[in-house]
Order: sequence, then structure tokens, then C-alpha cells
Amino acid sequence: MISGTEDLSKRAASTMEAADRFAQQHLATNAAQWGKGLFDRRALFEPAGASGLLSLQVPIEFGGSGLSFGEKVKVLHKLARIDFSAAMALVNSHNVAAQLVKASPNVLAPLYVSNLIQGSVVACTALTEPDAGSDLGQIKTTAIRNGDGWLLNGSKTWIINAAHADGVVVYAQTKVGSGVKGIAAFFIRADSPGFERVTVATNSALSSMGIGGFRLTNVYCDSSHLLYGPGKAFVDIMGAINRARTYVAAMCCAMVSQALTDVSVYGHKRTAFGQSLDQYQGWRWQIAQAATALQAAELLVREACDLIDKGSEVQTAAAQAKLYATSMAQTQLGSLLHAMGAEGFLDRYAFLRHLTAAHTASLADGSTAMLLERVANDFRFKPGAI
Repeated sequence: MISGTEDLSKRAASTMEAADRFAQQHLATNAAQWGKGLFDRRALFEPAGASGLLSLQVPIEFGGSGLSFGEKVKVLHKLARIDFSAAMALVNSHNVAAQLVKASPNVLAPLYVSNLIQGSVVACTALTEPDAGSDLGQIKTTAIRNGDGWLLNGSKTWIINAAHADGVVVYAQTKVGSGVKGIAAFFIRADSPGFERVTVATNSALSSMGIGGFRLTNVYCDSSHLLYGPGKAFVDIMGAINRARTYVAAMCCAMVSQALTDVSVYGHKRTAFGQSLDQYQGWRWQIAQAATALQAAELLVREACDLIDKGSEVQTAAAQAKLYATSMAQTQLGSLLHAMGAEGFLDRYAFLRHLTAAHTASLADGSTAMLLERVANDFRFKPGAI
């Protein structure tokens, strides 16, 4: 299992225990209401910060836990079992804190990281635009030199945490026509003049993700808030996307794992025609198929995690993990819901929220079609290879 505690450092094991408590005390008690659109960020981020869940990969010297990527994934698995959307919101804000430490340890990290890991400040990463998704070279948001800084203009949409973020990492084009080579990354505050939030009407089941957008009109960004210059930003974001594909895959596994637990308990208690559901072979086969598919997905996730922690190339492994895990979750969550019958529609179960989340996951950090091309590229015939 991805969420197992074997071979964990003491710090990671303690964080896993905190994640368990947080999931039961905060996610399990609020997820159903959040899934109806009644989300309050104060009920998520500050309690998560107090539990150490916003500092997972932030170095210890900056107040973080200093966990490995694989250890972070285990924590996210714990959270996503209960509420995928909330887990995505937390990890996206966390990722900005870790990025500030990496890119600007002497300037931006001292200003923002403490509040980010406490949950009093929330952040997001803005890539997607109305006319640019997986093809990052098509980013139209511009950053033009202006004195000792930059002026940012453009629009972003479908951004996790955008509805309530205080700080934003914006990816913008510094030289129109240069493609990915001209993209740079900037950290801006949401209270900057010219920053305007834009509502994105989504399914209420995703409300805790805070999906939204914003328009930038001559937003000034001081040069000290440039995270990565042209060229370097694309390299950094591609590494981040591969890591995101991996933890999204793990979180899809988490949803199916929780569904299997719920269905198994229900099947033992519920009787039909004189015996419990789990006495019927046909009913058990649905469980067996889901468990087998889950095991296969978890193996792909573990491989990608191991490669990331070793610093090895992970592009194909991450794509395969996300491809299989998202498809598996969409199929098996639906199948397991049918095994529950109408009971699965009750608020105390996450089936409906997680079915929506599984489909959302297939679009995040690279569409399914794009990832299929990524994997297929490894098998293209290369003249002279034989």
C-alpha cells in the first residue's frame, strides 16, 4: 500500500499520524458540506498548517518537515482517501512554499514561507489560460520590462486555489514568439493593483479546490520577485508537473482504496435473500477486479516515486502512473458505487465527490491524450536502432 509506514523516518511517521488525525477530525467532518459548495478556507488551511501538513517538503531550517517526495506522497494518500479536492488545495499551496525556498531562499522565503506553512496565507501556481493548457508554449500572458521590474498582463483560468489565494506564482511570456524559451516565473501578491479575480463556475463537489482565475492589468512585479528567468522557468515547471502527475496518481489510488474499504464493510453487513452480499460470487468479483487494478496502479506510482527521490528521469514513468491511475479510478469508483447500491449516494460516503475528482484528475497536469503521446514517443521507430 502507498500509505504504509514501513521504512519511514521518525519525522515522516509522525507526520503520517498527524495526517490521519487531521483527515478524521477536519476532512471527514467537513467534506460533505464542502462538496455542496459550502467551503470556508479557514476550516482547511490553518488546521492543516497546525498539523504540519503544509510544510512537508519545506526544509527543516525554514520550519518545514524536510520529507522526501515519496514520504509526501504517503501523506497525500492519507488525505485524499477522505477528500481529494481538499488534499489538492493543500498540496498546491505547500508546493509554492517549497518553491520559494528553492528559488529565493534569501529574499522571498523569509517573507512568505512561515505564513504559508502555518496556513494563514494561501498560494497557487498559475499556468493555464483561456487559450493555453497543456501546450505551455502558447502562454499569452506577458511580462515586459519596466524599470527595475516587470509589468504583467493577461488572464489565467482553471487554477487551483485561485478563488482565495493571497500569493500567486505566475508563468508569463517575456518575448512573444519565443515559445517555452521565453517563459519566466514571477511571484505576485493578490492585493497588487491591477489584479482581478475571475470566477470559474465549477461543480460544487470541487469547491474546496478553490478553482478560479484572474486577470492581470499592468500588475507590477519587482525584479526581486522573479523566481525563474526565461528558459529556467520551463525546466522547473516540467519537473514540477512530473511530480504532480505522480502524486495525483497516488491520490487516485487513495480514493479507490477508501472505496474498497467502504464497500467491503457494507457487503459484510448488508443481507439480501438470506445472506450477506459478500457471500455472492458475482458481488465479490467486483471487489477482486478493483483490488487488482488498484495494486497495478500503486506499483506504477511507487516506481515513479522511487525515480523522483533518486533524481532520475521520470517523465515516462510519471505519465504512465497518471494515465493508468486516473483511468482506473474512473472505472473502479463507478463499479464500486454499483456494488454499494443506492447507499453509496449518501453524504457519509465520498463516492460522488470522488467520481467527480477522478475525472478532474485526468485533465490536471497534462491531458490523457497528451500523456498517451508522451508514452508512445518512447516506442517510435528510430532508424539505426536495430
